[in-house]
Amino acid sequence: MSDTAIRPDPGAGGRREAGRRGVSTRRMFAPLAAADFRRYYLGQTASAFGDSLTPLAIAFAVLHLTGSAVDLGIVLLSTRLPVIVLTLLGGAAGDRFSRRTVMLLADLTRFAAHGTTALLLLTGTAHLWMLVVLQLIAGAGSAFFTPAAAGLVTGLAGREHVQAANSLISISRSAASILALGAAGALVALVGPGWAVLVDALTFLVSAAFLYRLPLEAGRPRPSGGVLAGIGGGIAEFSRHRWLWMWTLHSALTNVLVVSPILVLGPYVADRDLGGAPAWSAIGIAYAVGGLAGGFVGARWRPERPMVAALLFFLLIAPLPALLAIPAEPWALALAAVAAGMELVVYNVLQTTAIQRHLPEAFVSRATSVTLLGALVAAPVGMGLAGPAAELSGSGPVLGVGAVMAVLLTVVTLCAPAVWRIRDEPG
Repeated sequence: MSDTAIRPDPGAGGRREAGRRGVSTRRMFAPLAAADFRRYYLGQTASAFGDSLTPLAIAFAVLHLTGSAVDLGIVLLSTRLPVIVLTLLGGAAGDRFSRRTVMLLADLTRFAAHGTTALLLLTGTAHLWMLVVLQLIAGAGSAFFTPAAAGLVTGLAGREHVQAANSLISISRSAASILALGAAGALVALVGPGWAVLVDALTFLVSAAFLYRLPLEAGRPRPSGGVLAGIGGGIAEFSRHRWLWMWTLHSALTNVLVVSPILVLGPYVADRDLGGAPAWSAIGIAYAVGGLAGGFVGARWRPERPMVAALLFFLLIAPLPALLAIPAEPWALALAAVAAGMELVVYNVLQTTAIQRHLPEAFVSRATSVTLLGALVAAPVGMGLAGPAAELSGSGPVLGVGAVMAVLLTVVTLCAPAVWRIRDEPG
């Protein structure tokens, strides 16, 4: 036998690698082959554009009205509070009734709330209490929409493709955010925040139109008993999975100690030290770019231990509050925001996919609602306290503590055996 007969083909490795990339790419876009998922995807992409306009617009609307970080925290709190009160009910509704109908009504509710907010801002008749009430109504819509969406995506894409579906949605949201945040900064600076909120209101109508074209789910088993029994069943199913409640505990603690100070004090620092809305908009665009990158990571990477992978990615958020505490130059904050945006998307995609894959389909909406409740229940406390804490000790120390806690809480959670037990087939 000659030497050439046993010499390996120099192109074989490249062909195998190209083949793996081709399979990975096909798997990434596989959910789009389903017409109903495409409709849902287009509606959510439009809604994502509007969603990215409103937080910046509302933040600077409040700052222009009162100039108070405390008032900003109150308004942001009013968006989250209904999620705490109503999310379990939203999860039960998503598992009992047509998820498409629940989400459609939620979109129409949010259209009404944001449309009214825009009208008040554009006419100069807005008062702080009005913004609080309208954000409460919009938050109620979100409390019903999000748990139902987790279950709907499972049905539209199938369990085999849910991670790719979740990642595609994240990619579209990040891409829309890049465009929207640039527009938001310009709109707020040139014509005021009311126009940005109005665009957001109209995108909820677009989302509702696409949802209306989806078929009603047929043949899905309904929970036995009433709504309260359904909520109890969801809590019982959630409690059987130690990895899930540990994940939720990590989300809850980091939301109150890390994320909430960024949301409240980030715009405040930008307004005081960085030049206002355009600077915070640029940081938001960088965050969206990171989210876009995270979406591609989530679509193509299937770690064997998804919870471990998600927690390690979470550490990427720590530089952002640390640099805001100084505050650093905008370019450094933008780089930190890219890392934080990637963290958010990968963390959320892996968590949502784990629920969709490892829990019975009939419990997905309710388990998601319990996870949301646990993750968000402490966030309003953080938002309510971030402003007063900053007034007592300054924004720098509050944000610095958040950066340290991001690392400590993640390391402690990684030490728990349950974190390592949940496993998927690696991709």
